[in-house]
Amino acid sequence: MPSGRPPGVSSRLHRAPRRGTWVAPNGEAVDLPLVLDILEVTADGARVEWKVEATVDLVEGEPKLVALVLQHPSGVDAHRMRREFRWATPVEIVTRTVPTLLARGIDPFQHEYATTGYPDAANPGRSPGRQLSDEFLEEIAQRYVALGRGYSDALAEEYSVSRRTAISWVEKARRRGILSGTSPGAVGGQVRSNG
Repeated sequence: MPSGRPPGVSSRLHRAPRRGTWVAPNGEAVDLPLVLDILEVTADGARVEWKVEATVDLVEGEPKLVALVLQHPSGVDAHRMRREFRWATPVEIVTRTVPTLLARGIDPFQHEYATTGYPDAANPGRSPGRQLSDEFLEEIAQRYVALGRGYSDALAEEYSVSRRTAISWVEKARRRGILSGTSPGAVGGQVRSNG
């Protein structure tokens, strides 16, 4: 019987024998490797229906996905995996979620990780599928104004998201009035603080 795991899909982080430490941009030290699991426990709690374990370790000083183990007694559905599994999610959790949890004094090994909604779900405190907060969009608008042309590449790298996601954040900031409009094709605007 799966100890301590509720019926349904859940995700947790586990320690592996320490081989190195990565220091996150917020200054938090993260010991690696770490293993992130996602699994489904049957409704009666009697067994694990399927399980994925992803190992993130240091490669040339940066956290990288180094191993992935999939277990499903009736076989892995390759089409579903391609549709639903994001290879970047375990690394996003280690590089974004874990340092944020550590900075807040939360034990990352007791935390229940989101099972959907990435990359936004990698930011603790922001629920997947909910609107982005005005505070977050103001932060994005300030970075956008500071960066100017080429902002989408820079934001995509900083926040580990796609260029399209970065662009959509700026568009949402404009729609909410956090960032003033510009003429078509122009970059810039003024940030209107809500704080």
